[in-house]
Amino acid sequence: MSDLVVIGVGNRWRRDDAAGLEVIDALRERVDDSVSLVESDGEPTRLLDAFELAPKVIMVDAVVTGGEPGNVHRFTDMDLPDGMGIGQSSHLVQLYETIALGKLLDKLPNGLVLIGIEAIDFNNGEGVTDAVAAGVTAAVETVLAELAG
Repeated sequence: MSDLVVIGVGNRWRRDDAAGLEVIDALRERVDDSVSLVESDGEPTRLLDAFELAPKVIMVDAVVTGGEPGNVHRFTDMDLPDGMGIGQSSHLVQLYETIALGKLLDKLPNGLVLIGIEAIDFNNGEGVTDAVAAGVTAAVETVLAELAG
């Protein structure tokens, strides 16, 4: 069991939905073996399993809050706005619903942080938009700060 897990959530074939996975790609060369990097498609049971890998989990995903594309948001499981468009992209179940289920089943780690990258384009295709690419860069630094803190 690792002390820290970073889970990138997304779909590489739905443009900006790949933001969380892009962060994981960038972190591969910047973190050591004490950090587990996990890619997820957002399926709830697999996410709940990944939550149990460590006492602290950082999830990174594309979000839709109505903000500027590329903006980076930080939430904990305690301050996640109900109904926010997290995972609104191609995920079958909203991440906040998975987090709520994790709370109910007592499967959440003690430290759960969600880093959201404001996205705009969930059409079929590869590659994130330029704004989201800038957000990915900022999110990598945010995750590294979380890991250091």
